[in-house]
This record gives sequence, structure tokens and C-alpha cells, in this order.
Amino acid sequence: MAATITIKDVAKKAGVSLITVSRVINGRGYVGADTRARVQAAIDELQYVPNQMASSLRSQQTDTLALILPDITNSFWTTIARGVEDEAWSRGYGVFLCNTDDDPGKEARYIDILLRRRVEGIIIVPTPESVAQVERLQRRAIPFVVLHRKLEGIDADVVRSDSRGGAFELTRRLLDAGSRRIAYIGGPPTLLLSLDRLEGYKEALASAGVPVDPHLIKLGAYGQETGLRAAQELAAASPRPEALLIANSRLAIGALHALAEAGLRVPEDIAVAAFYDIAALDEYSPLMTTVRQPAYAIGQFGVRRLLERVAGKHLPVEDIVLPNQITVRQTQPRKLVAPT
Repeated sequence: MAATITIKDVAKKAGVSLITVSRVINGRGYVGADTRARVQAAIDELQYVPNQMASSLRSQQTDTLALILPDITNSFWTTIARGVEDEAWSRGYGVFLCNTDDDPGKEARYIDILLRRRVEGIIIVPTPESVAQVERLQRRAIPFVVLHRKLEGIDADVVRSDSRGGAFELTRRLLDAGSRRIAYIGGPPTLLLSLDRLEGYKEALASAGVPVDPHLIKLGAYGQETGLRAAQELAAASPRPEALLIANSRLAIGALHALAEAGLRVPEDIAVAAFYDIAALDEYSPLMTTVRQPAYAIGQFGVRRLLERVAGKHLPVEDIVLPNQITVRQTQPRKLVAPT
């Protein structure tokens, strides 16, 4: 039988005192960033689990899973959470909910806590900087599933909606309605999800023989302020775009406020198509063509896949892509005349 790894082994490996290791493990007391990283590296290398041998962790059932989300105030994520909780509960599992605010440091801290609590598996919506944390779960042989956002270079199960296909279809609908000068307001290029949507937009333009105009592409954080600023710039452009494709609901809310401030009506003056994920966009949805992502189903499928991993099933890694629901409400806008 392999020797039990103790806190003394970790302290010796990291070259620090027992109290320093204890502070890192329990998250209490000051430890410098470099020292904390050295201790964490020793914990990972030795596969140390506080008060528990790694082998018994694998065999002990706790009937708990964890869900790590970026923003529980966003109803898209809370709908995913409801899908996770309902599916897990129906199978006899409780769920710890963790909110990261897309902060890599907060995400790492939550993973520390979850490992100590001996959850049986983790469902994670990663931040753009999550590669190190996901690799850490892989080293520890902790079952996990990634939701919604793929991570480049990580071989892991992913459950997501068809972002690329959704952007392609929305753009195609705008093209079919007669628009040619179509602007795109999207999220940060650090997310593969954002790049997928941008590529879907570009592919649809190419399929219609419409060249991509980089001046019509506005990227930034997924938030109302980004959408507001981007739409203000586009509304002031000469010539103005005939249509907007907007990559999520919060961007859309900001953009629609900017269009209203500029005196532009949707869809009479400018067409709008958007990914539609939150209830705050309900009042605008009759005016737009929308893609609604299957948030609840993403949560359900994530739990099903995770529990297959928890049960020790030897399955190939899978990228599970769920279809979107497209609602077409858009009419063709009148052609805008550039301001003189």
C-alpha cells in the first residue's frame, strides 16, 4: 500500500513551515503569492488531500457535485443552474453553487474549497484563464465537465450550444431580408465562444458574396456598456449599417438603448438580430430575429455526462453541441441615407 501523503510531506516539498501549508489549505492568514503558488504546486504534485488519502477520496461517496458559474445574476446562467440542480437532485445528488465573476483567482479558491469538501464531480463554466485549474482537476483525477465555453488545448467533455451555427443562421436571416451592410457586436476574442460567433457571422457573409468590413466589427466585454458604445459608433458612421448582429443579450440591451438615443427605430430604420438569453430582453424581442440557447438542457446534459464519469465509465471525450431555437420576427429595414 502506498504511503499516506501528509501535511509534513507538503511542507518539506515546498520548503515552508507547517503553519504556512495550513494557511494555504484553509485560506486563512496571509501567505505571499509566490509562497502560495509553491505550496499549491507541492500539493498538486504529491496529490495531497487534507485529512484524507487520495485513494479513499475516490472510493467514498458524498452525493455532492459542484457547479462553477461566472455570474449568477445573469438569468442564462441561473437557467443552466436550474437544469443542473433538477437533474442532479433527480439522481440523488446535491449541488454546491459557486460564482466566480469570471475571476481566475476566485475560481482557483473555489476549487481549493471543493477539493477539501470531497465533491464527487465538478461542472465548470471556465474563465478564459482556466486552463491551469482544469489541468489541476485532471491531475487529481476529479471527474469534471465543461459547459458552454470550450478551452483551447484541453481534452475534456464539453456541453454547449451551437454558437457558430447560431451566428451563421442569424446573419443569413438578415441577408435574406435584404441587408448587406451588417455590423457585428461581439464579446472578447479571448473566449473561443466569442470567436465561434464571429466566425459564424463571417461565414454567412462569405456564403452570400458579401465582403467582411473590419470597421463594422466591434468587440469587447460581454456587457451593456460595450453594446452601448459599439452601437453609438455604428449609428454615427457614414454610411450607417443596415443591420446589427449582436452576440448576447446584455450587449443587445446596451445597443438598443444607443439606437433609441440616436432616433433609429427597430426594424424600420435598422434591423437587429441577437442571441437572446435573459428576460430583460423580452420587451425588445418582438422587434428582432433571435437565437435562444438551450440553457436548461445544457445543465441537464452536463450532469448526465458528469455522472457517467463519476461512475467510472470509459467513454471517449465528447463535444456535445445542442441546437438553438431561432425565432424570426425581422422585417427588412428601409435603406438608410447617410447623413450629410
